[in-house]
Order: sequence, then C-alpha cells, then structure tokens
Amino acid sequence: MGSAMHTEASGLLTDLNTVIDSREMLTTLVCALLTGAIGLLIAAVRRRRRLSWSVLFDEPINRGPAPPNGLNMWEISSQGREIEDGSLVVLDIRNSGGQDIEESHLAVPLHFTFPGREVVHFKVRDSDDLHDLIERSTDTLPPDDASKIALPALPLNRREGFKLLVLLVGSGSGVRPGGIVRSGRIVQRTKRSLLYQVAAAGAVMALLIGVSGGVWLANQALNPVAACANGTLRVEGSTAFAPIATQVKNAYEQSCPNATIAVVANGSGTGLRNLRASKSTAMVAMSDGRPAQLTEDAGLTRRAAGVVVFAVVANRQLESTHPGLFNEGLTTEELRAVFSGANGYKAVGRSADSGTRAAFDSAFLGGTSSSFDTAPACDAVPAGKSATTACTAETTMDLLNYVNATDNAIGYAEADALPFFPNIGVVPVNGHEPIREDALSGKYPFVATEYLYTAGAATGLTANYLEFLTSDAMTAQLRGHGYIGCSDLGDTKLDGACTDN
Repeated sequence: MGSAMHTEASGLLTDLNTVIDSREMLTTLVCALLTGAIGLLIAAVRRRRRLSWSVLFDEPINRGPAPPNGLNMWEISSQGREIEDGSLVVLDIRNSGGQDIEESHLAVPLHFTFPGREVVHFKVRDSDDLHDLIERSTDTLPPDDASKIALPALPLNRREGFKLLVLLVGSGSGVRPGGIVRSGRIVQRTKRSLLYQVAAAGAVMALLIGVSGGVWLANQALNPVAACANGTLRVEGSTAFAPIATQVKNAYEQSCPNATIAVVANGSGTGLRNLRASKSTAMVAMSDGRPAQLTEDAGLTRRAAGVVVFAVVANRQLESTHPGLFNEGLTTEELRAVFSGANGYKAVGRSADSGTRAAFDSAFLGGTSSSFDTAPACDAVPAGKSATTACTAETTMDLLNYVNATDNAIGYAEADALPFFPNIGVVPVNGHEPIREDALSGKYPFVATEYLYTAGAATGLTANYLEFLTSDAMTAQLRGHGYIGCSDLGDTKLDGACTDN
C-alpha cells in the first residue's frame, strides 16, 4: 500500500511538473510571439513613408497701437505692397519616416491652407536645392485660393527637412495641411501615438522611462521661465536688434500678462540719448557696440546680451553688370572702393547715429565712413538706378526697402532681416558669408556686441526682462536669427566679446 501511495504521489508530481513546464513553455512562446509582433509592428511603422510638420512660429505683425513716436520696426513690404495687418508663420517640414520620399510617392503634393489669411510671400530655409525647386514652381501660390501654398512634388531623403517661412495678411488663424503620400501619411509632429507608446513599453519599458525622463528634462531646460513683474517697460534703440527684443517681449508677455513692454526701433544713438535724458528706470537702450560719444560718467549701467551678425547686401540686378558678386563676393579692398564712390554702385549707408554703421566702419573701412556724413538721405533720392553714388537710411528696414527697389544699390543690414526682400542678395566678403560658423571662427568680421543700457542697476520688470532675454533657454530659442548669445561664445574666436572692458 505504501508503495502504491508513493507511486501515485510520484505520478502527481510528474503531472504537476509537466503542467508547470507546459505553462513555462506557453509563457515563453507567448512572450516570443508578442515580442516578434511588437517588433514587426514597430518595423512596419518605421518603414512607412511619413512627412511630418510642425508650427515653429505663428505671430501677428504690425497689429495693435503704434509706438508713441509712430515708428514701427516691422515696416515690411513685399514687391511694393505695404504689409500692415500681417502675420508670419514658420513651418518645420521633414521626412520622419523610414524611407526616402521621391516625387512619384506624392499622389497629391503637400500643401498648407491658412484660413482667413492671404499668402503674400514665402521663403525656404535650410535647403538650397528645395529653395530653388519650390521658388521655380509656377503653381506654389494657386491663383484660385489666396489662402493656400502648394509645394511641388519634391524629393526628401530620410531625416532631412526644411523650414517654410510664410508672410500672410488677414486676421485669421491656424494652419491646415493637405496632401497624399503613397503607402504613407502626412502628420503633425506632436507627441508619439498611444499605439506606439504601448508597443514600445512592452518591449523596452525601462529604457523608455529613462529616455522619456531625459526628453522631458531637455524640453523643460529649453523652455524659458520668466520671473514675472507687473508694470510697463520701454525698450528702444538699435533697429538691428529690435526684432530680437520683440521676440523676447512677446514670449515674456505671454508668460506674464500683467507686464507691458514696448519695443521702439529708432537707432542706437537715439535710444541712448533718450535714456540719458529721461534717466527712467523703466527703460532699456539697445546699442550695437559701445558708442565712442558715450562717456563713462553718463550714469548708465551696461550689460552685454550677445553678438549680432550683419550682412553686406545688394540688389540682385547687379549680377548682370558684376558677375559673381553673389558667389565670389568682394574683398575688403573692393568693398572700401565701393563705399568710397566706385563707379557702377550706389552705396547705401546708415546715419551717423547707427550702431550698424559703426560696426561696418570698424570691420571694413578702418573705423570711419565720414564721407557719408554729407551724403543725402535716401528719402530725397528716388529709388531706381541714378547717378547719385551714395545715400543714407535711418533704419534697417528703410535701407533694405531702398536697396530692394534700386537696381545698382549695395548696403548693409542685420543678417536675419532679409527673407522678405526678393530682390536682395547677400554679398560674401573675402569668401565668407554672415553665417554663425564663420562668425564664431573669426573668418567673418562684420559683427558687433549688443549692449543693453539702463539708468543705474536694473530692478523689477526691467531686471526680469533682461534676465529672461539673456537666459540660456532663450539664447537657445534665438539661435539662427542673426544673433549669438553670450553663453554660446565660449571657446570660439568671439570669446571675450561680452567681457565688460
């Protein structure tokens, strides 16, 4: 009997082990199948063609009350049309799928509609090939739908992309995409889909948590945090730096709705004179470089914000009489000759108060362009080719408007102010262009430290705005706008440009 019971117990244990082994095998099999399915799902998703897009910037321009003196830094015109009730949209478009996209893959090419707004002009950045292809297209701006921009069927390799800058008029809002990608789709770039997150979580949960935490922290680090203060602030001076100051103002006011900041582009010299006269603690003066006429006993406190990169610019019609002007460019010696009245060019400079002019003179003319002190104002010289060899403009936008409309004109301006002047090209100097890399390496000298002046030590809203403007997070957001923040200058040829000396 004991033997029988032992045998029966042994049989039960064997059956139990068999069940356990079967369950382990089944669990292993299920896990393997799930892992394989997840892998195939992710691989299938990744193999799909996908065009993704996101809105980097969508803000109104020239809306709201004008500054007290009537000046408006956004004096934008396109092909002779004054843009008043306008807005600027910047779209980031890229191939985020697993395959290269060819023209034949686009059953219906990518297009965007801006409800309630009319497309006036556009530019393509970050891709010269696509820029030429899109600008050559005759149907990019459909005549039957003024609110639409239709891109041609364009090739885009994996992970490549470009930015589309669109100038619009009208009071509408929003962006609506369209198009059909064969065996793929067009998506707005936001957070990853729930399906993808669940599938990825099943395979690499621990890694996903670590990566997600890192991405979240990185996004937080790039998000400028404003210390809010109530009140009003007036920021005036440099017409070259005013667009940067305005972008920072918009971001600050969005975070701090009880703050009101007015940016007035009236020239470095004028801004400094007004600050010295008023001694207002609710005012900041922007200056391209340190003006020689400002004595140290002026009672002002100076703070370096970063470096502004400027460009030599010319009307594209000059290519016909000066072949290679926009490719090889000019040497420093040739540029000196041009701004000394060389035949064939109309040199357009800035008035004596301009910080941009001081930076140009320092970089190329030995520190002075006194011959422009007697040149007529460009307002008094009709646009178009004429015998007049030189004139002066009061603001960056005045200069660019004049050069844009005058066949033989050449001048200089802040590098990021050019997208909506179709007749203007950048002129390289000594083989180098006004790009970030050449400026940081010291190969391109046409730069100036941007100084922000206050009456005494800044406090309250003034101090908070300046801290916000010069923060690492805001510096990161402003990259690519013809401006390099002080925190980005370390270990470069411009290291020391922000040193207070």
